[in-house]
Amino acid sequence: MAKKVILHIGRHKTGTTGLQLFLESGSLELAKSGFCYPLAGRDQSPGQSREDRAAHHGFARALIGPRDVVRQRLSALRPLFLDEVKDAHTVILSSEGFQNVLHLDLLAEFLDGFEIEVVGYLREYLAYVTSAYAQEIKGSRLASDFFFFEERFGLNLPDFIARWRHMAKRCHWRLYDRRRLVDGNVIADFVSTAGLPLAPSRAVVDSNLSISGNLLGFKLLLNMLGLHQPEFGPPMNALVLAHPGFGGPIFLDSATQQKLRSRNSCNRVLTELFSDVSEFDFEAGNRIFDPASLEQDMKTILSEFSAFERVISHPFIASLARGQLDSVRMAV
Repeated sequence: MAKKVILHIGRHKTGTTGLQLFLESGSLELAKSGFCYPLAGRDQSPGQSREDRAAHHGFARALIGPRDVVRQRLSALRPLFLDEVKDAHTVILSSEGFQNVLHLDLLAEFLDGFEIEVVGYLREYLAYVTSAYAQEIKGSRLASDFFFFEERFGLNLPDFIARWRHMAKRCHWRLYDRRRLVDGNVIADFVSTAGLPLAPSRAVVDSNLSISGNLLGFKLLLNMLGLHQPEFGPPMNALVLAHPGFGGPIFLDSATQQKLRSRNSCNRVLTELFSDVSEFDFEAGNRIFDPASLEQDMKTILSEFSAFERVISHPFIASLARGQLDSVRMAV
């Protein structure tokens, strides 16, 4: 009987970080039942966060680039991988980075001898693209507005699904909607879908929280000023947990929602797969640079960022701390 690989390919912004931490924490328990969540392909270098070390992002990155380079990387990785999984009947690999892989034939070649099952979580288009935008602003130097970002998002769901169906023996497509997931969360849903011998109650808190409202606006300003630092993650997470208006969806008017949804095929494909796909009304979302709460929100945010000298000493940010909000209005 062929060994099996369960390949969790994201997509990103579908609870992937929490799931990967859960799988890492349960790796010894999995091994007792013949499953393996291997270290091979997981970057364990000192500079990596715990979240990054828990996922097979290194494996996914090895699949990006010219074909000859990818072949060399995979040839170096395969002996380590095969040695680690030799006693397992089922191997689990997880990285949202797999969603961007073009050389799926080389991945199939690497996994020759294994029966490949793909598990992928798909999200309603506008919920997906707004969440992806907020994450890019939060975690990178991106300094573009949402509409510029959406125009270049480039989601082609029909092609994405077709490529993976061609490569894998079977694909399990799951709708990332808490009302449709097992027990309302992606960890329990993945455990059930993959048939893992784990109790999903051992949930891990997701450190990859989305930002919204005036916190999203503030981080956009920092990016515009060239002040991004990876260390901003914890204070932003603390603000989201303490203040609901700093998390959740962003505001979009009804006409804009209809326009953006209608010009991408994503929701039509999801409806074919899952019949009923809920579309959130983003008019209930949080406005970026909301004038009604901007002054108080800036005080709250700057208090949390007070330890970052490079931020609070910047003339623009210092003017915000003094309550001179005209500078923000001029910038946006």
